[in-house]
Amino acid sequence: MVKGEDLRVEEGKEEEEEGCYTNNSFIMEHSRRVARWFSQPDLTEGPEKGSCGTLSTAGELRKRSSTVRRLVDKGGHIRVTHVGAPNQGHYVRDIYTTAVDIRWRYTFLLFTAAFFLSWLAFACIWHLSFIAQGIKVELNTKNETVPAKDSITDCVSEIKGFTSTFLFSVETQHTIGYGTRGSTSECWHTVILQCIQSIVGVIIQASMAGIVFAKLSRPKARAATIMFSKHAVISSRNGLLRLMCRVANMRSSQLLESHFTGVLVGEVTTMEGEVIRYHQTIIQLSVEIDDEGDDPKDYGHLLLPVVVSHTITPDSPLYRLGPTDLLYSKLELVVTLEGVVEPSGNTAQVRTSYLPDEILWGHHFRNCVNYIKQEGVYAVDLSKVDSVRADSTPRLSGALLSQAKMPAQKSQQADTSQGSAALALEGGGQNIRMIDEE
Repeated sequence: MVKGEDLRVEEGKEEEEEGCYTNNSFIMEHSRRVARWFSQPDLTEGPEKGSCGTLSTAGELRKRSSTVRRLVDKGGHIRVTHVGAPNQGHYVRDIYTTAVDIRWRYTFLLFTAAFFLSWLAFACIWHLSFIAQGIKVELNTKNETVPAKDSITDCVSEIKGFTSTFLFSVETQHTIGYGTRGSTSECWHTVILQCIQSIVGVIIQASMAGIVFAKLSRPKARAATIMFSKHAVISSRNGLLRLMCRVANMRSSQLLESHFTGVLVGEVTTMEGEVIRYHQTIIQLSVEIDDEGDDPKDYGHLLLPVVVSHTITPDSPLYRLGPTDLLYSKLELVVTLEGVVEPSGNTAQVRTSYLPDEILWGHHFRNCVNYIKQEGVYAVDLSKVDSVRADSTPRLSGALLSQAKMPAQKSQQADTSQGSAALALEGGGQNIRMIDEE
């Protein structure tokens, strides 16, 4: 036990001498657990000199719970179930939307059941109509139902029992017409029933075709070809702290009118002391490197992988959160991309989420686009969309970082004012000398 403690102390001393905890030290100590906290080891390069790329100490990582609770999973599925509804009838009233939303196996089950039930229902109606005509059906020695008299042929020919009646129902609904079994013009109610079954059959076919087409035309498959980075990063760009993620299009067809939306789900306490456990706060996202006073531009084109960023300004809910505060928070960042599918014109919505342990402080994304001169095209390496690199971003919240910049800005302004005063004095001296010379 003493040797193990000495070894941990020595490792801690080495890390303290460098001034921060490095990714390599964590990987050596907890290789499997750290991969979940930062990124894949083969995609994350070591930190640069003087960089503090990790989120917290190894002791803080041990205290984290292994359970994962999230609203939206990485694939975009919303993990919400509704209970306690007073009335379930709205699902039946909106049967079309329900049929489109259910899974394919239930759709095929509904498709098959609708036809079989309609065939069986009309077969029963046909058979009852035959019995109502005065047809006495009895069993012979071969266990077949046969008519007691020939009046059944006045309305429908070649009916020998319920099996033949069921076949006649199927043939009528789908206009098969094998030629051996059919209705005659002797009974007016037979003509009316045949017309009604034909209309019902057309309605069922049209409804089933519409449901299947709606399910096939949904842009869910297109949404699967939009790739979000597995991790988000927090890094400094142009002197401003930014929360960033990367989005790539895996198809050559574009997603038109792409808009990005960010929602931060977390606990909020009002001034009156009310605690809102799962409050949704909309944060501004931008596809450009905006300055502090610029309006965020959430509209972008996915010609190449795009880095979507949220500038951590005093108006941001992340302004006072440092690396450790963020790690221990119960926040969830949901990023949504909405655009129009170019071939079909349907609107597609893609979403993902990032938990605090999926946000890397002090990292930025590596380049994943290269130009191939021989073929004259740009090559996007999708395996590097998640690749990040540690940088020298300070492990300070946006508020502390702004406070740290204020003395430097004041001193710079003082130096600038002193230099201006010296230039003014020198200019005044020259004027005085020029007057003396005159």
